[in-house]
Amino acid sequence: MGAYDFNFNVAVGETYCPAPERVKAIAALIPAGNFAFAPPATDRAAWDQWRDDPFGQRIQARARELAAQPAPALDNAAFERCLDENSVTEINTLFPLVRERQTVFLVAEAIYATGEFLTVIEADARALGKLGTWIHPGNDLQRKNLRGEEQDNDLASCHNAVAFALTHYLLGDRLSEEFKTYLRRELDRRFFGALRSRVEAGRNLDWWLIVKHNWNAVCLSCYAQAAAAILPGREDRAWWFAFAESLIYNFTDGFADDGLCTEGVSYWSYGVSHYFTLAEILRQGTGGAVDLLDTPKARSIARFPDRAEVQPGIYPAFCDCLLDARPTEWARAWLDNRVDSTPDALAEPHGSDLFADDKLQFADVLLLMMFRIREPRRPLRRKPATALRDFFAPSHFLICRSAPDAPRRFSATFLGGNNGVNHNHNDLGTFVVMLDGKSLIYDPGLEVYSMRTFSAQRYESQLLNSYGHPVPRIGGQLQETGANFRALTLLTEFTDTRDRMVLNLRGAYDVPSLRRLEREFVFDRAGAGRLTITDTVEFSEPTVFESALITPARIQLLPGQVRLGEEDAAIMVDYTGGSAPLVVTQDTINQPPHPVRLAFAPSAPITRGMFRFVITPV
Repeated sequence: MGAYDFNFNVAVGETYCPAPERVKAIAALIPAGNFAFAPPATDRAAWDQWRDDPFGQRIQARARELAAQPAPALDNAAFERCLDENSVTEINTLFPLVRERQTVFLVAEAIYATGEFLTVIEADARALGKLGTWIHPGNDLQRKNLRGEEQDNDLASCHNAVAFALTHYLLGDRLSEEFKTYLRRELDRRFFGALRSRVEAGRNLDWWLIVKHNWNAVCLSCYAQAAAAILPGREDRAWWFAFAESLIYNFTDGFADDGLCTEGVSYWSYGVSHYFTLAEILRQGTGGAVDLLDTPKARSIARFPDRAEVQPGIYPAFCDCLLDARPTEWARAWLDNRVDSTPDALAEPHGSDLFADDKLQFADVLLLMMFRIREPRRPLRRKPATALRDFFAPSHFLICRSAPDAPRRFSATFLGGNNGVNHNHNDLGTFVVMLDGKSLIYDPGLEVYSMRTFSAQRYESQLLNSYGHPVPRIGGQLQETGANFRALTLLTEFTDTRDRMVLNLRGAYDVPSLRRLEREFVFDRAGAGRLTITDTVEFSEPTVFESALITPARIQLLPGQVRLGEEDAAIMVDYTGGSAPLVVTQDTINQPPHPVRLAFAPSAPITRGMFRFVITPV
């Protein structure tokens, strides 16, 4: 499935079926009937509370707006065009619209119970039934699913399945028997039966079962939730619960014990929020006997945003992360606000409305916020990070903040690790400099997704390869891809006044003449603050060396200096390459947001050198 066929077969004597005794134990705990985060819409006492609520009114208004529009033109021809034209633009516009319609029509009908949206709910569901496949065309390059030769499942199909199951569960008494039969048949054919038959046979298992990233949590959560909502047999529901429980460790294994998400804040929100929905449906269904958050590592993962905030509202943008990415508010607050749990002693009331930033994409998430959070409009939350630093040692990631009494809010981050993480960018040694809420030297974040983004041509992108990051280029070569190319920490020295960290960048490049490349990061909190980046390099023969800064800011070149920023927020960069003068060139990165790459290089090849940036607020 996808750009490559990563599906796998199970070795003889092994199985991915859950242990029968575990299935039996869970079956003894879960309710006799179906359940979800919310009760069926027949429970008017539960649902009527949302009728006059601003959120309920927002849902109704959006549902009416969408119902007045033509149905999305998501058909087999759209899939064919995507693959024929090698472009995901049309599909990536249609999929979120389809999910939003599924969500708002269903929740609006459950809240108001007028029948206003029943017709469009059924019409949209039947339109999906006409599709050859529910998976994204990028995961069906050979069109086997589109032609009905395979029945894989991916993120898109799993979300559709949950929408079908919740429609059946919430509105079942108001749907025709024929339509309910249709919903169950489509789920068995495309979703439950498709995977369970593979698991029991041990052949052609979907690859996301064992990956160490967001797909694992999202898809397993969807299977557990859909099973709880629609499968009639308690043993069948218990089978899927035990199945998800037995494989979700793959997701948490993708995190270091310190909780850092190498996929970045954007994918923390997506992957971890669905880890939470899985954890909650298991906790709810077993009466608290199964709680995936009851481990130190799971709690560290949940607390990652509390430590990752560089400045108020600003988070690191490494890997495929939006520049303005913030953790989803309900997920950040979840650990302290889920029903029937004890909040952290440091959590205090926070004025945010958890519904405010929801994109209305996932009905299960809305139901969780409506019915499984104590006070969604007055949630508890721990205070933002105020420590002088946060160091994620296993991930080689450092965040440095100015002193509380500093005249300017000056911060920086520094990243090592390896070039084989999930949603990887080749960016070892990258650093970010922020002043008063503005990133002036930065990692430019993710590219606009295309068919190339997750293909063998991924690192042709200047945003994803090391050309678009503030790291050296050696002998004209960029950093290499893969976990074997790494930058490990050689030294750390942390005090209240100064933080120092040294990375060995030699292992990030495949350049035979490169003997040594170390990058030193020194963050000084004295006065307004200062950051010094020093590269020490040695070659076995004369080799071209070049360092770089990536900036979205206004650039002013001065003798031996570069000024970056505007009058209200600017930094001065003093640069030196020892005795040799450096040639400074500019190049605009060829993809949005089109930052400028400032390159600094000696005019001739060198055998050794020391190159330094000294960065201070203006």
